[in-house]
Amino acid sequence: MSSSAYLDALRDVLGGVVEPFVPMITMTVYYGTNKLTNGRELNVSMVKATPRVLIGGNPDELYTLVMIDPDAPNPNEPEIVTNIPGGKSCAEGTEFVSYEGPNPHIGIHRYMLILYKQRASLNDIETLESRVHFRVRAFAREHNLGNPVGIAYYNVRRLTKKKTKA
Repeated sequence: MSSSAYLDALRDVLGGVVEPFVPMITMTVYYGTNKLTNGRELNVSMVKATPRVLIGGNPDELYTLVMIDPDAPNPNEPEIVTNIPGGKSCAEGTEFVSYEGPNPHIGIHRYMLILYKQRASLNDIETLESRVHFRVRAFAREHNLGNPVGIAYYNVRRLTKKKTKA
């Protein structure tokens, strides 16, 4: 895929959730032993466990990872991990909001893991009163994170059981 086609596809996925950007830092996401491919459709059972996320970047720099569902009825129920050293696993960062596996109630939902480069260590993030109505742009602005530097994304579809005739 050409770089302009990739950026067009990324712009479609972002859909106004964050400003369009050019990813600068690689992210590799695993659910179990399955490596995530951007844009892939997964089912709920595949994403119940916390993913293993490896990021590129400079070991002397820190990063914040925010995972959101922009299609939820109460959009953007996040997972937030800060102070991740470059070139390491997100497990080495500080988890502020824990992972809750995707669980769309209806249809297909987009899930995004958005990576930001920190300007300084983030240790004073206020506890979210609720995951409801979280806004990733406002969070990035409040914590001086600037534009994203990396992204991974996938879709989850709620599998429904077929109705049987009585």
